[in-house]
Order: sequence, then structure tokens, then C-alpha cells
Amino acid sequence: MKDLQNILKVPGMLTQNEVEYLYRLGQLNPGKGVIVEIGSWKGKSTICLARGSMAVGGEKVYAIDPHRPLAEEGYVEDTEAEFLTNITQAGVETHVVPMVLTSKEAVTGWNQPVRLLWIDGDHRYEYVKQDFLLWEPHVIEGGIIAMHDTIRKQGPKRVLWEIVFRSNRFQQISIVDNLTAVRKVRRISLRGRLAKWLIIGCRGLYIAARKMRFPYAKRAGRWVLKKLTT
Repeated sequence: MKDLQNILKVPGMLTQNEVEYLYRLGQLNPGKGVIVEIGSWKGKSTICLARGSMAVGGEKVYAIDPHRPLAEEGYVEDTEAEFLTNITQAGVETHVVPMVLTSKEAVTGWNQPVRLLWIDGDHRYEYVKQDFLLWEPHVIEGGIIAMHDTIRKQGPKRVLWEIVFRSNRFQQISIVDNLTAVRKVRRISLRGRLAKWLIIGCRGLYIAARKMRFPYAKRAGRWVLKKLTT
């Protein structure tokens, strides 16, 4: 990706693998809908998604974040000004629509198809679930839903298991470090279902190995999941 090192300097929790993968996700299904990002913080993921979309002449990124301090999640600063500065310095400001709102406020009256939904807002279970349920109906068939911190945070992990893994409407699971992406379908095929549960099983082994602190479990597990699913 062009200017990767500068993007990595922007504050944020994304790994290099996740930065590169978000850029790739931003290029999928151009012309079929906009990109919606829930949780922009200082703009690292916003820049990745916008750069990806711009590379294929795709639609804008609607960046939803109230940018207010959230002590429960460890965020103690208002980030709107730094967010705007960062997307301007990255040269993507014309391809980003900042929505300084909560996810619940932003969805009111929403009427545009969404080709990519990126959920990385409040990681508490009730809020991750709310974000998913509010916005998933707007994602097109064949569109992508991606979530962050699905390995290390209980809220996203639980929502992923309850709503995605147990459903027959999502397939082609990709796992890159702490990012999980799925494709929305009308109904998953038998072959797709078998592949899904193979991946879920490997993911479970990786999480168990991390908890037991096996040597090199984190690095090896991430590599295996990435190779298996992307």
C-alpha cells in the first residue's frame, strides 16, 4: 500500500496486517454501496478504508464517531480535531464524510446501501450488538461486515459467536490478527458451512493456546489463521 509507514504512524490499535487488510476490504464491491465505519477515533482505519476505495474509484467512507471521551473504554480525550487533521494530512478528506454522532443517532433516516460495514466502536457487549443489529440490514447481499478486537475483547467475541457464527447468512470468514470479516449471503451452502466450522475450530484452538501461554502461540496462530482464511 502506498504511504504505509505514514499510516502506521497515525495513533490507533491496528496492526500492520490489519491496516493492509482494511485497505483491501475498501476495494471490494465498488459501485454497489458506501462504506460505513463505526468508531473512527483518530482516523487510522478511516484512512485505510478511504485509500482502498479511492484506488478503485469507489464510494465515500461515512466515519461515525461522537469523538467524546469514553472512560469505560479508557479513552479520555475529545478526538474530533485530531481526526480531521489526520485525514487531511493523508489526503483523503474529500472521500470521507465525518458523522460526529453515535451509531444509533447516525442510523436514523439512513437510506443508502452499504457494501462494507466496519465495526470498531464501543467494545462493550451491548453496544457492539446494537451497532451490528442497527447497521447489518443496510449491508447489501455479498457485502462485507468486519469487526475489530474479535480475539481479545469479550464484547466483539460474544457478538461474533451469537450473531455471525451461529447464523447461516454469513460465510467466507477471514481472520487477520484481531480483525474478523465475513460476507453476507442469502443462505450459506453446505460446503461453505463446513468451511466455516473448520475455521471456527482453528480459531478456538488459537484462543485456547493463547490463554495457556504456549510458546509462540500468538505469532503462529495469527499466521495460520491469516493463511487459512484470506
